Amino acid sequence: MMKRILMPWFILLFAFLTIANGDTDALSKQQGGVAERYQRLEELLLRLADVEAAENPERSALLRRAARQSRDKFVLERLRTASQSLKNQEFQKAVENQAGAQTELASLLKLLMSEDRSKRIRDEKERFAKLIKDLKRNLNNQRSARARTENGADLERVQKEQKDVTERSKELSERLDEDDDFEEQKDEKKKDESKESKESKDGSETEPSSKKSEPKDGESKSGEKSEPSESKPSESKPSESKPSDSKPSDSKPQDGKPQQGESQQGESQPQQPQSPEQEVQQQLEKAIENMKQAEKELDQSKREEATEQQRQAEEKLRAAIDRLERILRQLREEEMQRELAKLESRLRKMAAMQTEVLEKTKTLSATPKIQRDRTTDLKAGDLAFDEKKITLEADRAMLLLREEGSSVAFPEVVAGIRSDTAAVADRLARTQIDVVTQGIQADILVALEEMIAALQKAQRDLEKQRQQQQQGKPGQSGQGEQPLVEALAELKLLRTMQSRIKSTTDRYSGLLESGESAGDEVLPLLQNLAQRQNRLYQITRDLVTKRNK
Repeated sequence: MMKRILMPWFILLFAFLTIANGDTDALSKQQGGVAERYQRLEELLLRLADVEAAENPERSALLRRAARQSRDKFVLERLRTASQSLKNQEFQKAVENQAGAQTELASLLKLLMSEDRSKRIRDEKERFAKLIKDLKRNLNNQRSARARTENGADLERVQKEQKDVTERSKELSERLDEDDDFEEQKDEKKKDESKESKESKDGSETEPSSKKSEPKDGESKSGEKSEPSESKPSESKPSESKPSDSKPSDSKPQDGKPQQGESQQGESQPQQPQSPEQEVQQQLEKAIENMKQAEKELDQSKREEATEQQRQAEEKLRAAIDRLERILRQLREEEMQRELAKLESRLRKMAAMQTEVLEKTKTLSATPKIQRDRTTDLKAGDLAFDEKKITLEADRAMLLLREEGSSVAFPEVVAGIRSDTAAVADRLARTQIDVVTQGIQADILVALEEMIAALQKAQRDLEKQRQQQQQGKPGQSGQGEQPLVEALAELKLLRTMQSRIKSTTDRYSGLLESGESAGDEVLPLLQNLAQRQNRLYQITRDLVTKRNK
């Protein structure tokens, strides 16, 4: 469904890029058509948000946010103004509105595509984990081949074993090359290409150089070398630094000047840094070269030289594995950041809902018992319905935590909140709006606030860890995945859970001693507390023994 939403955005962006030539009336009509399509798209966003509200509230909220952002940034107004400006031949004004609308459309597209980022992260993690596993197996095979070479094993058998390792490395390199098609990298390349095209149009000197570069390819085949020789002294520095990056064939005629070629390549590297995947690919290709060289040395019965090449291949494989493990850690950190933010947002929503229900419960309970009637029951029933909504939000929070799977205390706290909200909803449905109900609601709020504080702390710690890694400080090892929340934070949460159980026990004891509540009413609540105390003991034991790992 999201693809059907996103596709019109691509069409609109393409329309902006293609509106460049033609008479004024045609341009104005084309721009007006874009505005009409965008207006229908805005209406579609709101309709889809209503459809998704029940089954997928997060997607519904995202669609509403996109529609609201579109209105706040006046995208439709910009498109209409651009059309009118073209009609009035106010070209500068039209260009400004088109550029502004294009920027906002790109921002909206990025917002809508953010929904699929979590799935892409999971897919990338799975892919890289499999690559690491295969590379480690290949590294072990390479070590085995080197050990046999050093120990004087039969050269023919060692050569066959080395060839198998090389072939397997080639397969891994091809697989990595085929999988290296991330949308983010494509977007960056498109941005770079669009910048280069704009610069080539704006600069007067770049146009002739680009025109000359086109015949070069065709005429170099026929043997004419006059134009390449002219381009070297005149435009090699100011205008051909970019084409030389995209056309490796142009660098061949310059082999006679290796110093200039090397300096140009050295200058181009900082401008276009390699992506992590490209670094891994490069290390793997270097390892393959060492493996091939080792095969040649073995074929010539040169054990020492072959051993050295095998050792270098191992170093390259280890470097590739280390880089992939760093990528995995970065993906995990991004995934954790998104999960923590999503969970915090949901808990804040629950806290706001619970605060509203508690305030209304207090207001309703202020009505003297003798004055309570059918209207009071109906209002209490409405509050019970609102409390059930909080229970549904707790279920969704539980789903998030269970999918993540590394936390112990957080799911237990949310389970306790869910149980409390269900109990409150049941009591409100029976118009039990006394201090017991209000006390449970207050406990729910306290638990939510504690979890929100713990999540904020976890996000700060994660950001601090990321900054330390960017500064080159050692981080966590690549063995195993980092938990969503550190063990210390979970222990603190368990401590607060224990203090809440104790305070709730004291409150119920006071109610029984004062006679404000009957034993039959408080006894089920005490039994629930006993179950929580037992459960708290179990999860504390699991946390200490690391049974959740």
